[in-house]
Amino acid sequence: MNKKEFEKEFEQRQQQQQLEALDANRNRAQAVSIGMSGSGTTEITMRGVDGTFLWNVYPPTQVTEFIHQLAASIGCHIQIQPREDFGSWREWNPVSDEEKLHLNGFPPFAQERVGHQKTGLVKQDKNPPGLSVVQGKEKDNVAKKKAVNKRSTKRTRPSSN
Repeated sequence: MNKKEFEKEFEQRQQQQQLEALDANRNRAQAVSIGMSGSGTTEITMRGVDGTFLWNVYPPTQVTEFIHQLAASIGCHIQIQPREDFGSWREWNPVSDEEKLHLNGFPPFAQERVGHQKTGLVKQDKNPPGLSVVQGKEKDNVAKKKAVNKRSTKRTRPSSN
Protein backbone atom coordinates (compact mmCIF):
# COMPACT_ATOMS: atom_id res chain seq x y z
CA MET A 1 0.00 0.00 0.00
CA ASN A 2 1.49 3.31 -1.06
CA LYS A 3 1.02 6.67 0.66
CA LYS A 4 -1.81 7.81 -1.66
CA GLU A 5 -3.81 4.59 -1.09
CA PHE A 6 -3.20 4.89 2.66
CA GLU A 7 -4.53 8.48 2.79
CA LYS A 8 -7.61 7.50 0.78
CA GLU A 9 -8.33 4.51 3.08
CA PHE A 10 -7.66 6.67 6.16
CA GLU A 11 -10.11 9.34 4.95
CA GLN A 12 -12.82 6.72 4.21
CA ARG A 13 -12.45 5.16 7.68
CA GLN A 14 -12.52 8.57 9.33
CA GLN A 15 -15.74 9.47 7.51
CA GLN A 16 -17.24 6.09 8.47
CA GLN A 17 -16.27 6.67 12.09
CA GLN A 18 -17.95 10.09 12.09
CA LEU A 19 -21.18 8.57 10.70
CA GLU A 20 -21.10 5.87 13.40
CA ALA A 21 -20.61 8.55 16.09
CA LEU A 22 -23.70 10.40 14.80
CA ASP A 23 -25.73 7.17 14.95
CA ALA A 24 -24.47 6.49 18.48
CA ASN A 25 -25.60 9.95 19.62
CA ARG A 26 -29.03 9.31 18.14
CA ASN A 27 -29.40 6.21 20.34
CA ARG A 28 -28.05 7.79 23.53
CA ALA A 29 -30.49 8.58 26.33
CA GLN A 30 -30.83 12.26 27.20
CA ALA A 31 -32.79 11.86 30.45
CA VAL A 32 -33.61 9.11 32.94
CA SER A 33 -36.77 9.10 35.07
CA ILE A 34 -37.53 6.74 37.94
CA GLY A 35 -40.93 6.39 39.54
CA MET A 36 -43.52 4.05 40.98
CA SER A 37 -45.69 2.12 38.55
CA GLY A 38 -48.07 0.51 41.04
CA SER A 39 -48.16 -2.71 43.05
CA GLY A 40 -44.75 -2.00 44.54
CA THR A 41 -42.93 -1.94 41.21
CA THR A 42 -40.60 0.75 39.88
CA GLU A 43 -40.58 2.11 36.34
CA ILE A 44 -37.34 3.34 34.79
CA THR A 45 -37.73 5.48 31.67
CA MET A 46 -35.06 6.84 29.31
CA ARG A 47 -35.83 9.67 26.85
CA GLY A 48 -33.94 9.84 23.58
CA VAL A 49 -32.79 12.84 21.52
CA ASP A 50 -35.81 12.72 19.22
CA GLY A 51 -38.32 12.37 22.06
CA THR A 52 -38.71 8.59 21.91
CA PHE A 53 -38.89 6.67 25.18
CA LEU A 54 -37.57 3.35 26.43
CA TRP A 55 -39.02 2.04 29.67
CA ASN A 56 -39.30 -1.06 31.79
CA VAL A 57 -40.91 -2.07 35.09
CA TYR A 58 -38.81 -3.71 37.84
CA PRO A 59 -39.61 -5.50 41.12
CA PRO A 60 -38.00 -4.32 44.38
CA THR A 61 -35.30 -7.00 44.25
CA GLN A 62 -34.11 -5.84 40.82
CA VAL A 63 -34.10 -2.18 41.93
CA THR A 64 -31.95 -3.19 44.89
CA GLU A 65 -29.54 -4.91 42.50
CA PHE A 66 -29.38 -1.75 40.33
CA ILE A 67 -28.52 0.32 43.39
CA HIS A 68 -25.66 -2.04 44.23
CA GLN A 69 -24.41 -2.02 40.62
CA LEU A 70 -24.47 1.79 40.46
CA ALA A 71 -22.54 2.01 43.73
CA ALA A 72 -20.01 -0.57 42.54
CA SER A 73 -19.46 1.34 39.28
CA ILE A 74 -18.10 4.30 41.27
CA GLY A 75 -16.16 2.13 43.70
CA CYS A 76 -18.60 2.23 46.60
CA HIS A 77 -20.18 -0.44 48.74
CA ILE A 78 -23.51 0.52 50.27
CA GLN A 79 -25.76 -1.00 52.87
CA ILE A 80 -29.44 -0.72 52.11
CA GLN A 81 -31.77 -0.66 55.07
CA PRO A 82 -35.56 -0.58 54.73
CA ARG A 83 -37.36 2.45 56.07
CA GLU A 84 -39.51 1.89 59.11
CA ASP A 85 -41.83 4.86 58.84
CA PHE A 86 -45.05 5.78 57.09
CA GLY A 87 -43.27 5.96 53.71
CA SER A 88 -42.40 2.27 53.61
CA TRP A 89 -45.11 0.20 51.97
CA ARG A 90 -43.13 -3.03 52.46
CA GLU A 91 -43.04 -5.13 55.56
CA TRP A 92 -39.52 -6.51 55.47
CA ASN A 93 -39.28 -9.47 57.80
CA PRO A 94 -35.88 -10.51 59.16
CA VAL A 95 -34.48 -13.45 57.21
CA SER A 96 -34.05 -16.63 59.25
CA ASP A 97 -31.06 -18.96 58.85
CA GLU A 98 -33.33 -21.47 57.11
CA GLU A 99 -34.48 -18.83 54.61
CA LYS A 100 -30.87 -17.76 54.00
CA LEU A 101 -30.03 -21.32 52.98
CA HIS A 102 -33.09 -21.48 50.74
CA LEU A 103 -32.39 -18.08 49.09
CA ASN A 104 -28.75 -19.05 48.40
CA GLY A 105 -27.49 -15.47 48.59
CA PHE A 106 -30.34 -13.86 46.64
CA PRO A 107 -32.40 -11.07 48.25
CA PRO A 108 -35.81 -12.01 49.68
CA PHE A 109 -39.00 -10.80 48.06
CA ALA A 110 -40.80 -7.91 49.73
CA GLN A 111 -43.77 -9.02 51.80
CA GLU A 112 -46.05 -6.52 50.11
CA ARG A 113 -49.33 -8.20 50.97
CA VAL A 114 -48.69 -8.80 54.66
CA GLY A 115 -51.21 -6.82 56.64
CA HIS A 116 -52.58 -4.89 53.67
CA GLN A 117 -55.39 -7.34 52.96
CA LYS A 118 -56.90 -6.27 56.30
CA THR A 119 -56.90 -2.54 55.53
CA GLY A 120 -60.33 -1.05 56.21
CA LEU A 121 -61.68 -4.04 58.09
CA VAL A 122 -63.04 -3.72 61.59
CA LYS A 123 -62.75 -6.32 64.29
CA GLN A 124 -65.67 -8.72 63.99
CA ASP A 125 -67.63 -10.12 66.95
CA LYS A 126 -67.45 -13.85 67.53
CA ASN A 127 -71.22 -14.09 67.01
CA PRO A 128 -72.27 -11.31 64.65
CA PRO A 129 -75.95 -10.44 64.37
CA GLY A 130 -77.86 -12.85 62.15
CA LEU A 131 -75.92 -15.92 63.30
CA SER A 132 -76.68 -17.98 66.35
CA VAL A 133 -74.51 -20.71 67.74
CA VAL A 134 -76.24 -24.04 68.27
CA GLN A 135 -74.21 -26.87 69.81
CA GLY A 136 -70.91 -25.33 68.66
CA LYS A 137 -72.07 -24.85 65.06
CA GLU A 138 -73.15 -21.70 63.30
CA LYS A 139 -76.70 -21.68 61.99
CA ASP A 140 -78.23 -19.03 59.77
CA ASN A 141 -80.95 -17.17 61.60
CA VAL A 142 -83.39 -17.11 58.70
CA ALA A 143 -87.10 -16.39 58.69
CA LYS A 144 -89.51 -19.29 58.28
CA LYS A 145 -90.72 -19.88 54.77
CA LYS A 146 -94.17 -18.38 54.43
CA ALA A 147 -96.04 -17.48 51.29
CA VAL A 148 -97.39 -13.95 51.27
CA ASN A 149 -99.82 -12.82 48.58
CA LYS A 150 -99.22 -16.02 46.71
CA ARG A 151 -100.51 -15.92 43.18
CA SER A 152 -101.07 -18.73 40.79
CA THR A 153 -98.32 -19.35 38.31
CA LYS A 154 -100.87 -20.55 35.73
CA ARG A 155 -102.00 -18.01 33.23
CA THR A 156 -105.57 -17.71 32.17
CA ARG A 157 -106.32 -18.61 28.65
CA PRO A 158 -107.52 -15.91 26.34
CA SER A 159 -111.19 -16.03 25.57
CA SER A 160 -112.12 -17.41 22.17
CA ASN A 161 -114.88 -15.22 20.88
